[in-house]
Amino acid sequence: MNAKEVEKKRREIAEGEAAAHYLNQELGTDYRVEPTDREPADVLFVSVSEEHPERMVQIVTIPHDYEVRTDNQNLARLNRDLAAQLKAKGVTHLSVGYTALEATPKTGMPKAQVEALAEYIAARPAPVTGEPTEIGYMELLEVDPELSIYLSNVVLFRDEQSAEVTVDSLGVATELPEDGSWIEEGIQLKIKKYGGAEAVKNLTLVIGVEALVDRQQANEFFAARGDRALPFREILINSVEGTIRLK
Repeated sequence: MNAKEVEKKRREIAEGEAAAHYLNQELGTDYRVEPTDREPADVLFVSVSEEHPERMVQIVTIPHDYEVRTDNQNLARLNRDLAAQLKAKGVTHLSVGYTALEATPKTGMPKAQVEALAEYIAARPAPVTGEPTEIGYMELLEVDPELSIYLSNVVLFRDEQSAEVTVDSLGVATELPEDGSWIEEGIQLKIKKYGGAEAVKNLTLVIGVEALVDRQQANEFFAARGDRALPFREILINSVEGTIRLK
């Protein structure tokens, strides 16, 4: 797996653990989270005592900025420029993932900050195979205060299968709409992927977010949907107020 895939799986497990903790408290279960490649689940909730039925769980991360496309040219330019800078400094076998802040897709990262980041990454000890290394927000702030305007974090992963350097965005961190419309967006993403409501009726959906979410947004979502039935066996949202059950 490259850095983006490793970070994605790490987030899925973390979101799953928060939701499993909620269910354990609410239902008196003893679920632990296990990664899985069994479609359509991202993770499994497995009962430690084997007294409770296994739950297949899908994790969805909400799109945080509806104006930012995956083919955003400012992000694409950052990917190319940072990869080129790292290669010029002799870096090999490295996959780089980053979480951009809003300024990056809107205006792009200045050349000086790209160079500062490349210099810092090249000077670091190479990541150990299979162990992703994260450069967090506060560390970026120390490297160059201007970097904290453009990036939330950077994840480095050694790729033994390729001597190349690859750079890719892990997403864009921003705020979510207050009307709860993003909840519908997250649910529809999974319904569309797996072929309709019937296909997901026995699955648990966990919605993970990286921005401010509260019960007001959940209430707005319910008000907007009226009495329309929700698909999935359960729908849980991990928020700054804890896990919220939608179903």
